[in-house]
Formats: sequence, C-alpha cells, structure tokens
Amino acid sequence: MSEENKTQNNTNQETQQNNSGQPAFDYEKLASIINGKQSVTEDTVLKSYFKQQGLSAEEMTQAISAFKAEKAKNTPDINKLQNDIISANNAKLQAEINQSATLEAIKQGVDIKSIPYVLKMADFKDIADTNDNINAEKLTAAIKKVLDDIPALKGTVKSNENSGFQQIGGDGKDQKDVNEETLRGIFGIRKK
Repeated sequence: MSEENKTQNNTNQETQQNNSGQPAFDYEKLASIINGKQSVTEDTVLKSYFKQQGLSAEEMTQAISAFKAEKAKNTPDINKLQNDIISANNAKLQAEINQSATLEAIKQGVDIKSIPYVLKMADFKDIADTNDNINAEKLTAAIKKVLDDIPALKGTVKSNENSGFQQIGGDGKDQKDVNEETLRGIFGIRKK
C-alpha cells in the first residue's frame, strides 16, 4: 500500500470512530487482561527479588506460593464486609423500632408484661423508609392493630376510685404508682 492509501484509510477509520462516539470496549475482557498483566508483573518482581536473595528455583516457587497465600489471607473480603455492614444496620434499625414500639405500646396502655407479645405480633415491615427513618404514624397503627385484634393485651387500670371499693391492707400503692415504678426500673431511672 502506498503512503497516500494508508493516510486515507487512517483518516476514514478516525472519521468512523468520531462519528460513532466512543469505541465499544469489552470491559470485562479488558479487566481480565489488566489483571493477567499485573499477575505476570508481580510474579516477575517476586522471582527477581527471591533470585537476588539467592534462593533456588524450587525455593522461589515455595516462597512465591507462601507470599500469595499470605497476601490472600490479609486481603479483606469486600462482600463479607458489605454483608456485615448491612447486618449491623438492620440490627440497629430493628433495635430502634423495638424501642419506639415499646414506648408506643406503653402510651396505648399495654400492660408491661404483655409488651414483648405485642412487639412479636405487630407487623413492622413497612415502618421504616429507605433512609431507615421510622414512620411514627405507621408504628402507632401497627401497635393499635394488634390491640384491636387482641384487646386482652391492653392493660386494665385498677383504681380504687373507679371500683367503688376501698382497698384494705396491702401496700397502699395504686396502679399508677406501680406502673411508674415499673417504668423507672425498665429505663433505669431512680426516684429523687
């Protein structure tokens, strides 16, 4: 081919590449080529180093294998780390939901002994949004739904004023004082 034809072919190819935007690449193939090149370069560097140390061919092979095994052992597993982060975030969110649900159940008059049962029965799957913010209205509705379905879980207030009977004996505490002491015990608040 003459120089003129080569120049014209190169110009045509450049024009075709410019017209079609960027040339198409197989990124996976390119990544595998680069990884292969890096591996070959690493092996060459290791062999050169161990040769300088005066190792035989067999000792070099063993040393390279030992180096690669140590390198693999010390390289963090990114997928495992990501899964651990997701698990930790889910556990944190679940703890926040349980804490908020416990407070909501107390507000709705659930007996303290019944709270764990209410929390197990409540449907909290749509309580949090994509940013893990808890929707208070949905939380309240979930607790209310359980209490509507099973009203026996809701505590009954036992008060001397409502019953018409006077308490004789006992410790003289009414239900409000008992509930307040129980809540203080749960949350670790000491009476002043």
